[in-house]
Amino acid sequence: MVASGFQTLVVVAGRAHGLALAAIMLLMGGWTAGNLHAQQSYFSDQPSFQIPIIPDPSDRRTSAILLHVSEDYGKTFQYVATASPNQRGIPFKAPRDGWYWFAVQTQDNTGQLNPQTMVGAQPALKVCVDTQAPNILLKQATPNKDGTQSVEWEIRDDNLDLPTLRLEYRPQGARDWVPLPAQQVQTGSHVFNPGITTPVEVRLTVRDKARNVGEQIVSGNGKGGGAGGTGQVIMVRSRRFQLNYKIDDIGPSDVSKVEVYYTRDNGRSWRKYEADAPKEPPCILEVPEEGRYGFTLVARSGVDLGEQPPRPGDAPHIIVEVDETKPIVKILNAEVGRGADQGLMTLTWTASDKFLGNTPISISFARDPSGPWTQALKDLPNTGRHVWKLPAEGLPFQFFLRVECSDQAGNIGVSASASPIKVDLNLPKARVVGVEVAPVAPGGSVAPASPVSPPMAPAGGLPSAPLSPSPVSPSSPMSLPGSGIPAAPPSGLPAPPSGLPPAAPIGLPAVPPAIPASPATGGLPPLPPASAP
Repeated sequence: MVASGFQTLVVVAGRAHGLALAAIMLLMGGWTAGNLHAQQSYFSDQPSFQIPIIPDPSDRRTSAILLHVSEDYGKTFQYVATASPNQRGIPFKAPRDGWYWFAVQTQDNTGQLNPQTMVGAQPALKVCVDTQAPNILLKQATPNKDGTQSVEWEIRDDNLDLPTLRLEYRPQGARDWVPLPAQQVQTGSHVFNPGITTPVEVRLTVRDKARNVGEQIVSGNGKGGGAGGTGQVIMVRSRRFQLNYKIDDIGPSDVSKVEVYYTRDNGRSWRKYEADAPKEPPCILEVPEEGRYGFTLVARSGVDLGEQPPRPGDAPHIIVEVDETKPIVKILNAEVGRGADQGLMTLTWTASDKFLGNTPISISFARDPSGPWTQALKDLPNTGRHVWKLPAEGLPFQFFLRVECSDQAGNIGVSASASPIKVDLNLPKARVVGVEVAPVAPGGSVAPASPVSPPMAPAGGLPSAPLSPSPVSPSSPMSLPGSGIPAAPPSGLPAPPSGLPPAAPIGLPAVPPAIPASPATGGLPPLPPASAP
């Protein structure tokens, strides 16, 4: 019955005959569910929420998306509203607690509907609106002679989440609660020995599947919260809430009115609401600010008879703690293990709130900072540190992390990593494993040869010409381009060493570097004709 935070759930409605693939995103006050599959069931603590419609961006035929709802488990569907493909969402308000099945119908540009009728339509989303906290009846017996004490309880709720049941005790007036290893059952009992002779208080807390929190505290004298009353504390995260009640022993004159009294100081003083509650529940109340409020209802018959109004010192019938403040959460570090710690991630954070439960932390991851988010861990204690054994499959090589902390009223504080966490820490290394000579196809090319050292100058200090890549026949003298001077050395000069090309004459420039081979012949291209001096 009351849940926490604003969450997003996505349900694929499906593609039919090429029409739009409509996705329903439901934003509501709280929900719990497993994987996001079609026809998945969810629980919400808020009666009002918005259903944004996101069409397939590749679809161009859909002109409208029609939303339908069923309150009789799919037997009949009623039209709710129509959204255009670019409309942001459709608001929906449940008239009462219960199950609501949603289905969509698409309309193309020609006016054709798909499906043509909603008879027998398959729901894309099932939501249980549950705004009421579990009703707890907790009794503590007189201590036994051996010092042991026993408590009994009965919990009434249609959507109870039994794994969240916690039974604790503390010496009267102490601050910290001590957990008891009680069975997580709807109706049960537990015997324990507190090890002290002074009175103790016992507290039972439990949530339903919509994350509404029910709590009751009983003192050592077997009465809850003091002299009278049930001592039941209900956590809500809105200043507007409703009281449910039942009127017994109604006489022939019926009930004329139900008076509402409230206290802000645990019963030391009382005030009466100007307006009375209706004869039939619920009673809608709105308080001015956060804090603890105690309420007592007094019913009066048609002849104005009823119980006495509460007096100073009387305990309230029920206590409501209004908490609209979200927990403050901050991710400190996420360190991926190496070596012996490979496959582990150490996550540290801080989270604080006035009304934190025993296991308020959950951790999610996503490829993109905008989501969608996948919950990896839940119901962790707020120790500020957790070593996460990363799954072998299904985890991206890098992802964003988000830590959520929920308080007992259902408020959720969130902190997400500013940059992606890199899980793949392998360093690629390149190494040569062999050498092969690549064959050269006809007309192809080969890699350039290794550089050749410049030739040594001949004796006498004359500079030598660069080595030519291919020998030149002695019978075919070359002329320097544009000079008309033969390239052969003048007579009287010493011949170059054997194997070296002839040296250029003094005062003349050396032969220019060899000209690249002609692609057509594979040899040197023909030199241009010598010009006249």
